[in-house]
Amino acid sequence: MYIEYDETKGNSVSNVLALDWDETTSDYPLAFREIAKNYERVIIITVNDELTVDDACRWLNRKTSDLEIFCCPDDNIDDVPGWKSEVCCQHQVALMFDDNPDVVRACHLRGINAICVSERVWKFDNLQESSI
Repeated sequence: MYIEYDETKGNSVSNVLALDWDETTSDYPLAFREIAKNYERVIIITVNDELTVDDACRWLNRKTSDLEIFCCPDDNIDDVPGWKSEVCCQHQVALMFDDNPDVVRACHLRGINAICVSERVWKFDNLQESSI
């Protein structure tokens, strides 16, 4: 799943961190709080429509002015990986973390640095050997 490219298509001086929420940030809040300290801005890209900016800021120890949540609209629910990678491009994300390998792959195809974080190995069952 790792793809190396000469440079990202996003803004190389961008200091924006993108995080999925459920089964990613919510599973490792202390780790992501530490990682987020290195970024001027954090965006949460999720399908969780119950997450509030106040809750995310509390978990990540951020100011509300430094954090924004993007929730997947119903008309994009059939292509969450494509939608998430598009949001990353629009906001010139420097790094994205997600538990879904399809999201990470979609980000890589657009030149966005992305890392898959998951203890749920069943999510990787459909990966082909050549894509690892």
